[in-house]
Amino acid sequence: MSRVGEQGVRGSTLLEVAIALGVMAMCGLGLMSTQLGLARHAQLAAARERASFAADAIAEAARVAGSTSATTDRWKALTASVVPEGRLTTSSEGGDASIASVSWAATPFGAASGAAADLRVAPCIDAAVPAGRACVALAFLR
Repeated sequence: MSRVGEQGVRGSTLLEVAIALGVMAMCGLGLMSTQLGLARHAQLAAARERASFAADAIAEAARVAGSTSATTDRWKALTASVVPEGRLTTSSEGGDASIASVSWAATPFGAASGAAADLRVAPCIDAAVPAGRACVALAFLR
């Protein structure tokens, strides 16, 4: 083979390596993005779990025979420490039916990426929740 042909082969091998490194870098960035998304969703799921726990606790406290307003007030105060800016409310729906709802400051998905705040918050049943807050509602009988 001539000298010109050997130089062309060397150049194409270098190009193949550069393309392979570029593909690997893109895959690494995609993997990092996936991990960050999973971490955000895990935080949201944990906040929803803690809010459900607080709503369940207030429902159980309201169901206990002879429960006092001090017990429900204590859980309302503890809700702020369980979820960020947590607010716990109970409302009577007539008869023995009641609803315990917990709302908290929702974190936007796009906050870390610098994108516009994109809140994907499920609406809370029968509870007026201001914008930017997530909610969990639990119906119970007294």
